[in-house]
Amino acid sequence: MKLTEKYIQYLNRASWVVAEIPLLVPPAIVAYLFHPGIDYPVKLIITGFFSALITIFHCLIGVSAALKKDVKTAINFLILPIAVAIFVIYLGFA
Repeated sequence: MKLTEKYIQYLNRASWVVAEIPLLVPPAIVAYLFHPGIDYPVKLIITGFFSALITIFHCLIGVSAALKKDVKTAINFLILPIAVAIFVIYLGFA
């Protein structure tokens, strides 16, 4: 079994508290970068870069799962992170 498959299997089977931290924090950080009037220290830029990579990786897993009709994985890796990012952007501009 590939490392990616083990990662997907672990996050799909873990409790929602453990699983949602690596799934929802990176898109929230990426969405936070769109907040108006934010200062960009080096630490935030580096964190944002790695969070963007993780978010892209999760979106690729989600799209792959959606094409394979794996609903649980598609929801966990595609729908929930996008919903959190939209929610954080909404809070930032509201």
